[in-house]
Amino acid sequence: MALIFFTLYIAPWNFITEIRYDKKWPYQDQTSGSYSGDYDGIDISRHQGKIRWDELKKNTHIQFIYIKATEGLTLNDPCYEENIKNARKHGFKVGSYHFLSKGSLGELQFLHFYHVINKSEQDLRPVIDVEDDGTFGWSRSQIQSHLKGFIRACEMIYGVQPIIYCSASYYKDYLSPEFDEYLHFIASYSGKPVLPGEPTYDIWQFSRKGRIPGIWNWVDLNRFAEGMNVEEILWHK
Repeated sequence: MALIFFTLYIAPWNFITEIRYDKKWPYQDQTSGSYSGDYDGIDISRHQGKIRWDELKKNTHIQFIYIKATEGLTLNDPCYEENIKNARKHGFKVGSYHFLSKGSLGELQFLHFYHVINKSEQDLRPVIDVEDDGTFGWSRSQIQSHLKGFIRACEMIYGVQPIIYCSASYYKDYLSPEFDEYLHFIASYSGKPVLPGEPTYDIWQFSRKGRIPGIWNWVDLNRFAEGMNVEEILWHK
């Protein structure tokens, strides 16, 4: 395994594919109602489409932006390079995330992530996104094994632990208590996340339907837990 890992680490990652999308979409604001408030950060992907960064820059709520980079072993988010370039250009603290998907080892999925992101462009720790949509069909032990593989590879190459993103119910069913020591980015849309045992959430994704000037589609909204702030999730404190 170590030899395979080393070989892939130094070899070109030349089979990555991108999902096609309309680079001009959306053509008009698809959201409605009052603009959202009381949030600390957002996470974005191709689902937000073309972002009006000059308008978004005026948003004083946003302390951080997480941007989807990769999924599984071969898929890239087609908006990643443009999103991270513009987010940094407009002064936001940014980080990248990978969506864990069944079908390949967690270590190899980390290498996909590694070959796509640029460490020098990252302000925030990486995030590993684990959800039912990606891991359906894996057993609890398989999920834990591949997640640990991704985390080990991240620690070995970058010297930093990724933040784990999942829902509160997913954490209870698949990750507790084996992953209690990590930082937790928890989705819960009916109230503050409650995790089993001693761990608490560090970032709470409280809405999938945020409406923000400059983004013409719904966007995820996130809040820090009490006592947490952006300094605590920086790649290098």
